[in-house]
Amino acid sequence: MTARRFVFKLHLYTGLFVGLLLVLSGLSGSVLVFRDEIEVFAYPELLVTAAQGERVAVDEMLQTVQRAYPEDRPFAIRMPRTPQQTYLVKMNTAHDLFVYVDPYSGRILGAHRQEDSVTGWILLLHTELLSGEAGETALGIGGLLLIGLCVTGLVLWWPRNGKISQGFKVQWSARWKRLNFDLHRVSGVYVALLLLITAFTGVSLVFNKTVTKLIDAITASPPRAAPPLPTPPRAGTPARSLDALLRQADRVLPAATTWIGLPQASQAPVVVRKKLPQESHSNGRNFVYLDQYTGQVLQVEHALTAPLGTRISNALYPIHIGAIAGTPTRVLQIAVGLAPTLLFVTGFVMWKSRRKGKPWRSPRRPH
Repeated sequence: MTARRFVFKLHLYTGLFVGLLLVLSGLSGSVLVFRDEIEVFAYPELLVTAAQGERVAVDEMLQTVQRAYPEDRPFAIRMPRTPQQTYLVKMNTAHDLFVYVDPYSGRILGAHRQEDSVTGWILLLHTELLSGEAGETALGIGGLLLIGLCVTGLVLWWPRNGKISQGFKVQWSARWKRLNFDLHRVSGVYVALLLLITAFTGVSLVFNKTVTKLIDAITASPPRAAPPLPTPPRAGTPARSLDALLRQADRVLPAATTWIGLPQASQAPVVVRKKLPQESHSNGRNFVYLDQYTGQVLQVEHALTAPLGTRISNALYPIHIGAIAGTPTRVLQIAVGLAPTLLFVTGFVMWKSRRKGKPWRSPRRPH
C-alpha cells in the first residue's frame, strides 16, 4: 500500500466513523451562533422587560427567588446587559433550573429547566450530546478526529501534477460522480483552515486543563492563579449583602458586571465577573474574588494584563463561536458549521459508489 493510499483509507474510514457526530455538532453549533437573538425572539416574556425607574436590589431579587424555590440552591446570577434585559438566576448547577426576574419590579417572570427550552436543549446537545461528561468527552475526541480529517484531506487534495489552481475548480457540467467529487474536494480545501480552528478551539473547551497547560508551556507563561480560599468564618457570622460586594468589586475593577458566581460552600468566595469594552468575549474574562463575610478582595484577574498564555486561552471561546469581529465572523461560523454536512454527504456518496462498482479513483484531470 502506497503512502497516499494509506492516507486515503485513513481519511475515508475516519470520516465514516465520526461523520454523523461532526454533522450533529456542526448543525447545532450553527444554530447557537445566534442563540441570544433566537431566545429573545422565542421567549420575549422571560428575557425582555420595559425599563422603568431603578432596579431592585440584587439581594431582594434573590430572596424572592429563594422563597419561590425553597428546595433549590442559587448557583449564579446573570446581570442585565441592557436596560431591557432581565435577571437570570441559575439554580443548583449551570445547567439545571433557570429563573427569570424583572429587574425593576422584582417579579418572577417564569422558569424552566434548561433542557425544556429549544435553545437550551440544542446547547446541551452541542456541548455534551445530552449525556453529561461522557458526551462531552466524545465530542472532544470527535474534534481531534476532525483535525486529523483536515490534515489528511489537505494531503489528498494536493494535485499530483502540481497545478494547484486546478484544486479550486468545480466542473459543474461534468457527470454527477465527477461533480460530487469536485464538490467534496473543493469545499473541503476552502473550509479546511476554518474547520481546523473550530476543531482546535472546541477541543480546548473540552480538554481545557490540558490545552491551557500546553499553551502556557509554548508561550513560557505562568499558569492562571488558583481561586483563593478565604479564612474560615466564625460561627454565626452573617454573609455580606451581594449589593455591598458588587459595589466593592466596582471600586476595584470599574467595568460592566456580567455574572455573579454564588458560593456553594461556607468558605467559598463570591466571584464577580466583568467585561471590558475591549473584550470580544461575551461575558468578559475579568474576575473579582470577594470574601462573602468580610467583603475583602481576595484576588483580581484582569484580562488585559494577564500573561500571554492566559490571554490566548481566553480568546479561544470567542473564536469558537465567531464573536471576534461581530456579525461577519458569526455568519462565517454558520457556514463552517454547515460544512461537515456537505463533506459527509459527498464523501458518503463516493464511498457508496466505490462499494457498488469498481474501487473509487479520484478522476484525473487532463494534462
